[in-house]
Amino acid sequence: MGWSPSRKTGLLYSDDRSYGGYTVIVPNGGDHIYLLGPDGKIVHYWHLPWYKPGYAYFSPEGTILTRGRLMQETAEGWDFVPDISDILLELDWDSNVVWRWQEGDLHHGMARMPNGNTLIIVWTPLPEGFHQRIKGGVAPETFEKILQHDPEFWDFILEGMGVGGRPKTEGNYGDAIIEVDPSGKIVKQWNAYDHISPEEEPSCSFCPRSEWTHANSIEYTSDGHVLVSFREISLVLKINWETDEIVWKFGRPVISHQHDPNETPDGNILIFDNGAHHPIQGRSRVVEVDPVTDRIIWQYSGDICFSFRSLHIGGAQKLPNDNIMICEGECGRLIEVNREKEIVWEWISPFIHDFKGKPNIQIFKTRTYAADSPELKGRDLTATDCSEINAKYGL
Repeated sequence: MGWSPSRKTGLLYSDDRSYGGYTVIVPNGGDHIYLLGPDGKIVHYWHLPWYKPGYAYFSPEGTILTRGRLMQETAEGWDFVPDISDILLELDWDSNVVWRWQEGDLHHGMARMPNGNTLIIVWTPLPEGFHQRIKGGVAPETFEKILQHDPEFWDFILEGMGVGGRPKTEGNYGDAIIEVDPSGKIVKQWNAYDHISPEEEPSCSFCPRSEWTHANSIEYTSDGHVLVSFREISLVLKINWETDEIVWKFGRPVISHQHDPNETPDGNILIFDNGAHHPIQGRSRVVEVDPVTDRIIWQYSGDICFSFRSLHIGGAQKLPNDNIMICEGECGRLIEVNREKEIVWEWISPFIHDFKGKPNIQIFKTRTYAADSPELKGRDLTATDCSEINAKYGL
């Protein structure tokens, strides 16, 4: 979906087929986490002046798990603390910090496990000699040509796009998944370079080789497996967390630079297929995959050709009524569609924030909850404390 300064924002459409859920959103570049009600209004928010969130969702305990940037107060106001990675916070309903983790080069995703531990994605330097084994990637002369002919675009790519964090030091990186206990101790680490072959999974020919795998999502599944998305090599893995064995994988050429694979209640895998570098023609879509047959059993790409498009962020979630909540992340659009692919609820973000010097309306991905869910049961969802925010943004 494109963007226009005259476009309508807020709730555009809703009918009685909608699930009527409450959705956690984080407008990119803003300093609030919002809970969005089914009527399109903000009903609650979380805010810390020294923290800028990038993504958030409810833990099973009803707290908010969020990944973002540490801020510091300067003479000109609040600004990023330079040269540090993102941090992970756990907040109660009133924005009090109940847990914090700030070690290593964490980025993008986190997942709370049934044992109370937390899975976190971190950058990890590739072993000596490993980078030479990686095939594909953008040639150095291509970088030089871009710098020479379009420095403004290159600045946009480096500064304005990514919402999940980048390594803060020079070098060549892969990903590791670490399991951290409540005391902050790392109890396990799984390195992608120990289990994924660079010969079998080369870098995309349109992407830098410095971030070989680039994980962007992690989930702990009902069967004790870990589901991980590696964007740069267009690969989704399911890992037996007890044995470290890869038990399922799905990737090229069917999907391209995907985000947010997650398990549906019936055991299928829902994936936001960004499609940035699909063979022949790029396109974005949401696909539901049967992991037994590796067949796509349902997909959504919009009624009008190329009207649905988000090339580097986005997400999707199957709701209890079998509808799919979709975050078309680049344009800040949320839609709920039924199995017949009809839009039953649509909301456009009114939030425009500065992010790395670029105005944007992006939302990384979202999660939706019922009013009587364990995460929200007993909470005040009347929006009485959010009247100023709703009025300011015309919600």
